[in-house]
Amino acid sequence: MRIDITADAARFMAEVEPFLRCDPLRHTVIASTLANLISGRSGSMVTQFLSVRDHAGAVVGLAQSTNGAVYLGEVPPHCISAVVDTFAGRDIAVRSVEGERVGAAAFAEHWSTTTSGTYRETYTTRLFRLGSPYVPEAPGAPRLATVDDLAVCLALIEGFRVEADAPQRLDETAVRRRIEAGTTWLWAHNGTPVTLVARQAAVLGWARIGPVYTPPRYRGNGFASALTATVASRIRAEGADACLFTDLANPTSNKIYQRIGFEPVRDFAHYALAD
Repeated sequence: MRIDITADAARFMAEVEPFLRCDPLRHTVIASTLANLISGRSGSMVTQFLSVRDHAGAVVGLAQSTNGAVYLGEVPPHCISAVVDTFAGRDIAVRSVEGERVGAAAFAEHWSTTTSGTYRETYTTRLFRLGSPYVPEAPGAPRLATVDDLAVCLALIEGFRVEADAPQRLDETAVRRRIEAGTTWLWAHNGTPVTLVARQAAVLGWARIGPVYTPPRYRGNGFASALTATVASRIRAEGADACLFTDLANPTSNKIYQRIGFEPVRDFAHYALAD
């Protein structure tokens, strides 16, 4: 077994693309991170990418770390401890880990043993894929965001980040570039943007939707359902498949997404780590 780490997104993508293609939906987060870095849509975020190779040099596992947040792709169970040790050996800060529950829990446990630190599960998510889309009606209409909407989009994305307790903030440059790429949508009612739905550019046949955010004062009107379904349908019309993650602690959103055609795929867990 050999483990390599690099911050060169283009080089990493070239080396691991065949592995990603084996299950692009499973690796939607890592694939879209790579695509955003290569295209310049990630702003100032710095990400380290890790590959696990077998004795013949074939890629058998992937992970990434952005500002201390580790995200596990598929990693063989017997390699998890070596991945933890590699991050520690490179003096790369690790503050959290997310991945399929078994792998993420094993990572957190080994990290705790190695560092004498503690860990706790902070949230769980479910990956959904679009089946047969249904676009419900809602007052207002969808539109692509423009650069004139930059301040509104920044505020809505930050609102989502705060409510979701997400550690990583998209800076103005990243949001502007995503608007210019045509991947940020607004639902407007009476001329006021009331919901934001962003999406990733399609990578290896999949485009992930998120964030989806409606400020509390506008909720209960079906804006998010209608806009998410609209964006998902546009993705399908482009020839790609749509996916998204939901918070398992929010049964309302899980029901809504299934109502508009999304089907569950697998669950993930996030662990906070502390020295």
